[in-house]
This record gives sequence, C-alpha cells and structure tokens, in this order.
Amino acid sequence: MKYTNKHNLPPIIVNALMHDTYSSEGSDYSMTTLIKAPQQVILERENQSALTQDVSDLIFSRTGTWNHDGLEAGNKDNKDVICEKRLAIDIDGVKISGATDVYDRINHHVIDYKTTSYYAVKDALKGGAVKPEWEKQTNGYAYMWRANGYTVRGIKIIAILRDWSRANSFRDKNYPPTPIVQLNVPLWNEQKQKWYLRDRVDLHELAKAEYEMSGETSECTDEERWKIPDTWALKLKGRKRAIKVYKSEAEAHQNMDSEEHFVEHREGKANKCENYCPCRDFCPQYEAETK
Repeated sequence: MKYTNKHNLPPIIVNALMHDTYSSEGSDYSMTTLIKAPQQVILERENQSALTQDVSDLIFSRTGTWNHDGLEAGNKDNKDVICEKRLAIDIDGVKISGATDVYDRINHHVIDYKTTSYYAVKDALKGGAVKPEWEKQTNGYAYMWRANGYTVRGIKIIAILRDWSRANSFRDKNYPPTPIVQLNVPLWNEQKQKWYLRDRVDLHELAKAEYEMSGETSECTDEERWKIPDTWALKLKGRKRAIKVYKSEAEAHQNMDSEEHFVEHREGKANKCENYCPCRDFCPQYEAETK
C-alpha cells in the first residue's frame, strides 16, 4: 500500500495515521477479511504494492483504533473482562483468527467497540436491527469464543458516535443523550454460527481457486457494493423537481396522466465502489460499469 498526502497534513499527523500494528498472525483469513467480498480480498492481495490511499481517508479508522487502545489500557487491571484477545479456529483445514475487543467474564458477553456515525446506529436505537455486517462479524467472534471453551450468552456493541451533536440531543428526544450507546446484537445458536463461517470459507476458497485457474474474479453482489437501487422519476416538462420517485419503471409509467409528463431513469450508485473500495482502479467489474 502506498500513501499520499494530497491535503498537505502535518508530518506528525501523517506519521500517526500511517502507523499500523495490525497482524493476522499467520491465519488464512481474519474475521474481518472473511466477511468481505471475495473479489475485494483477491484484488487487495494481488495489487497490494500498487494500491494507493490518501492519509486523510484513514482518520476515522485510526480514531477507532486509538479509542480501542485507550479502552484496553483503562481496563488492564479489570479482572472481570478479557480485552483484545486474539483467538483462532479451524474450519475445514482453514485457519481463521480474530481479535475481539472484550469478553465479559461475569455476564458471558462478547463486546465489540465501533467508532461510527449516528446514521449507522439510528435504526437500532429505535428498536430495529443493527447493521447486517456487524451482526455477522460479532457472531463470528462469539463462535470463536465458544470454540475455545467459553460460554457466550450475549453480544453487545458499544458504539462511539463521532458525529454526535449536543444540540440535537436537546432538540430530539429520540436522539442519544451521550456520544456512547450500547446495542444488543442477536446471538445466533452455535450451529448457525458455524454454518455461516463454513459458507464464507467455501465462498472465499472457491473464488481463490477460480482466480488461480482463470485469472478472473467473481463479481461483488449489490449488497457488498452498497448499491442504491435504480429509481424512476415522474416529472413535468419545464420543472426540475420530480413529482414522485418510483421503485419500478412500470409504476412510474402507470401514473403518467398528462402529455406533459415524462419518466426519468435514475441509475443507482454503488457507494462502496465509488467512495470506499481501495481496489476500484483494478476491478474489472467497476471498469465495465463505468465505461
């Protein structure tokens, strides 16, 4: 990975952002890697020396790491918890490792810290589901604890909201009163956790074998690409704003009741590909779609 400093950040900040002590300790996959799209994992591995990233894009991930470090240091003498323990398991001969943030010895809970945005937790705070990738990742961690002889009775996410606003907490009674919130994650049974991990291992190993044979990568799904679905806007000639936006072209045409009406197709964007994936310059799927 090559780093750039397009915004001329001070050297002391650049050095801090580039400092990375992560190690998978010889495993075939980390839990974080396992939940990624196989195409992204292959392209990152094959183009590692050519990948570039601006240091300014690292600030949120590094802030999360620094928060983790502080929380671990503050609990080093707390005998009721185990912090930042790296575990390893074997799934059909494939070694998977993962470092969980906290194991609560008293309540037998797996706890994961997330430095994130209010938008990412908004639904969960209102009684909805946590982000699907968080549920999958933390249940993978829970299985690792179980496989290593520990009881797991619950999963918690402690989210640190980087964009929390005190003003919003005064205006909106549903807005969190502090920048730290705790979320409950559905705990799968052990069999479901193992099946999920086995499916992910099979998916990655098959993609790797196909790439080694043909040099081609399996395409990412719309979900993996954070793709916003296509929409169709019903508009009136001479007006910029849509009358209404529909999820299907047929529905939009059905509601045309004037010769002045027309339907505008709005193609959904793959948000991860365009803004977050480090492999887009080497991705044949992205290249084909942006020609």
